[in-house]
Amino acid sequence: MNWLERMDPRRSWLSFLWAAGLSLTILFVILDPSPSRGLSIGARFAFWALHILVPLALAQACQLTLPAISLGFANIWASLAVAGIAASAIFAPVALALDVAFSATGGLAQSERFKLAEVLDEWLNLAPPVMLVWIGLNALRFLRLPAVASPLEPALPESPVHPKFMERIPTTRRGQLVAISAELHYLRVYTTMGDALILQGFGEALSELSLQAGLQIHRSHWIDPSFVTGLSRDGERMEVSLSTGLVLPVARSRRTEVTTTLERIAKP
Repeated sequence: MNWLERMDPRRSWLSFLWAAGLSLTILFVILDPSPSRGLSIGARFAFWALHILVPLALAQACQLTLPAISLGFANIWASLAVAGIAASAIFAPVALALDVAFSATGGLAQSERFKLAEVLDEWLNLAPPVMLVWIGLNALRFLRLPAVASPLEPALPESPVHPKFMERIPTTRRGQLVAISAELHYLRVYTTMGDALILQGFGEALSELSLQAGLQIHRSHWIDPSFVTGLSRDGERMEVSLSTGLVLPVARSRRTEVTTTLERIAKP
């Protein structure tokens, strides 16, 4: 994925998150609800940017942390809800401090310490909107009606590697598996029919793949070596080119393994 694609909110989750956060910030600046009323437009923008972008960043961090501490959920909606609630709990004391810093609520003096009851009350107010926004933004990315193939269409080619996550790819893009890439808690799946973004961890996806079928070239990228058309170096950077036009980086620690594997495959 080149830099233009990485900046495209339709393709990159991180760009989508930034675009959504900035859009919500602008909306709140225009609406000017009571918490920011009386602030200058610059202070109002900073106030709502911090109140929106920080919780989104915390929700993303919580979403990535849950599986790492063995709190993965089979139901993705439950996982998103827990991440949103956890993010709001972390953000609650920060929100109180922001209210004081911007003098938006006037409820606390600068010298006053926050009491546990105040933090708890702030959390209870924050949890529903943060959770719902986090679920909603993720739903916009991965909630898709399954594509139904017409009985007149030829069957799509089956991939030699057929992990479970391929069943979540739209039928029109479910060709042979070429590569997968991690995008935070999302997985970009590249096939001979295109690519798709699904909500799944990279490590979980690797566990579904046959160890003999592919090659992990980077902490965030896996490829099927049979689709490699070239290996290039540019200074300290090494990249593999695939027959679909995709170009992916090779981690320094994996260069020897990648080079050896590709040379072995290239031999008649």
